[in-house]
Amino acid sequence: MQRYTLRVIIIVMLTVAAYVSYCSAYIFDERMLNIATFLVLTLTLVALIIYAYDTNLIASMARARWEREHILESYYSMTLVPRKDNDRGRTIFLIGNPSTLMLRAKVWCHLQLNGESVEIDDDYNGQNTWYIFPQQISQGWFEIADILAKKGKTIESMTIEASEADHSKQLTMDLEIEFRNELDIRRRLPLRRHCFDCKDWQWIPDITKQDEWKA
Repeated sequence: MQRYTLRVIIIVMLTVAAYVSYCSAYIFDERMLNIATFLVLTLTLVALIIYAYDTNLIASMARARWEREHILESYYSMTLVPRKDNDRGRTIFLIGNPSTLMLRAKVWCHLQLNGESVEIDDDYNGQNTWYIFPQQISQGWFEIADILAKKGKTIESMTIEASEADHSKQLTMDLEIEFRNELDIRRRLPLRRHCFDCKDWQWIPDITKQDEWKA
């Protein structure tokens, strides 16, 4: 709509400008020349305002799209080192940043052993901030054996108990991650539960849960 309005204004401006030129050459009416000149200046100002507004709107839309596409590219992964290579349950935690912006992240693991909270290093309890440089991956790790030791447990004792207990209620992790880039755009992933299966030697994430979404 504004594009057509701008075209109409330009056409009117050209018409008035042509009329001013004609009056200047053939009609020496100062009053008419003043009115025509005023109209040209007014229409020029309106056209510039519309053009500036449209330019700013397009730039804002392009910036919003660029920011949205870049922040959504952040990701994480969590893998367990095979038992034959490390029998302490070393868990490798990766955060990737494919964008061209500096990225920061906070990680909350919220570990529980048989329903009781277990402390973990500051890198994984939201105290420390992860710094991920553009187009790079930051890697950290923790060991399950160290976490169990805080409750007087070992992986071996946990494995024995797992024959009678449900692994989904032994060692669990309610993982939350928040990302922020250098433009202070934020994205917080929803809480996601992971259960440690000591027999299959892997973290198993919950892929479904009930929420407020109604069909």
